[in-house]
Amino acid sequence: MNRNRRKLSKRSIFIIVFLLPAVILFGIIYAYPLLNIFATSFCEWNSKNFVAPEFLGWKQMFDNYIKMFTMDKNFQMALLNSLKWVALTLIIQVPWAVVVSLVLSKKERGWRFTRNMFVIPNIISTAAIGLIFLNLYSPSRGVITEICNWFMPGSDVSVLADEKWAFWGVTFAFILFGGSSCLLLLTQIFSIDTAIYEAAKVDGASGLQIDLKITLPLLKPMIGTVAVIAANYGLLLYNEIALISGGGPDNATYSLSYYVYKTALGSERLNFARGNAAGVIQILLGILLVGTINKMFHSRKTNY
Repeated sequence: MNRNRRKLSKRSIFIIVFLLPAVILFGIIYAYPLLNIFATSFCEWNSKNFVAPEFLGWKQMFDNYIKMFTMDKNFQMALLNSLKWVALTLIIQVPWAVVVSLVLSKKERGWRFTRNMFVIPNIISTAAIGLIFLNLYSPSRGVITEICNWFMPGSDVSVLADEKWAFWGVTFAFILFGGSSCLLLLTQIFSIDTAIYEAAKVDGASGLQIDLKITLPLLKPMIGTVAVIAANYGLLLYNEIALISGGGPDNATYSLSYYVYKTALGSERLNFARGNAAGVIQILLGILLVGTINKMFHSRKTNY
């Protein structure tokens, strides 16, 4: 009995010593900054009191949040746009990746080439993607601009200069790039026991029936994982906006991430507290998204 206790204590000590560096690093790199962001969101902290944040007081502690939701049109636009991008990734990008992965899983002729071509946009840097789409949207030589003007002669469409088009211009720059999601789904499909498919074929099931009744139900946990990744990408969207539209025109393509940057670092007033408050909203939305999607898809459970 004593030997077992000694072994258990030695094992516990070993585990604690082994995990301690990771816990310390997590606390320094993630936990402390998150707590600091949350605490300073209830303060006044801008270029006037640059050195240290000042607590607003118990009665006014939510002023930053109240002003953002009621008076700050840039925040309202950023929040609305971010929610739209989350919805579009779930409605367009995830189903698109599922369909492509199902088609590629058939391993028809040229499927490897198609898979590689589909993944290429995901391995190109966002800076390069931004330059590509800047040229595609160029008013003078942009291919997409020319196509829009060809379908609507006399309209003189300028994608990035028009509030009606700019949002969709930024969206088009990332919404169909589901290569990484497709790879995850393909990996899950290829891990399904082939005996299940063989039994279904013996029973006379068609290819469509196999996809709908077997592959998709077994793919549900991975679809949930892919949905979480895609939705968070839409919520955290920044690079495409900074490189393609710069939040314009007239702040029509602001996202929450871009709002945080512009408010805390990109304006003359350097309102760190307001930027941190927007960051807290973004974190809470991310937690809500992950929890909701996991509950919908039961992504923590496996069905086979």
